[in-house]
Amino acid sequence: MKIIYTRGNRTETLASISTLRRILSRFVRHRVFYEVSSRNKRGHEFFSTKNTFVVGSIEVTSRDYLSITIFDAHCSTHSVEILNPAAMRIYDETPGKGFAVSFLSGAPGDVESRCYLRDEGEEGEDLRARGALEQITLPQLFEYVDEIRNAGASPAGGPSGATAPPRWHVQLV
Repeated sequence: MKIIYTRGNRTETLASISTLRRILSRFVRHRVFYEVSSRNKRGHEFFSTKNTFVVGSIEVTSRDYLSITIFDAHCSTHSVEILNPAAMRIYDETPGKGFAVSFLSGAPGDVESRCYLRDEGEEGEDLRARGALEQITLPQLFEYVDEIRNAGASPAGGPSGATAPPRWHVQLV
């Protein structure tokens, strides 16, 4: 496997599996954005999938071919597996932008596959706060919306003559 560094635009051959493990260990316990895509070299038949997750561990093995498996720390059924990549590009030229790598592979029939991984930062309190809306129940959400509406409503018969807006009630079955 070739390693292509974007800083200085230089290419090296992978020295050892331990070197690859050391490079990839930067992602462990970090939130990672990934995109896995494949396309025909002529630009047709393209597909792509994207997601973010916190990396729990990374397993690198080399038996008949190189295999890299990246495990989700919070979902044991979710992982990304990269089989026999031809090259790895390391994006490290822009400080503060986050460390990123992409694995490139080709197959017979002019098909290219790519797995791009970008470090989004350590798992921490601010990341859990982003997901707070995901943890609220629908009834709690409607209560919150009702409180906002009622806080901004004028009392009935007030100076503007406006009445309180109607309250919506949603019942989940």
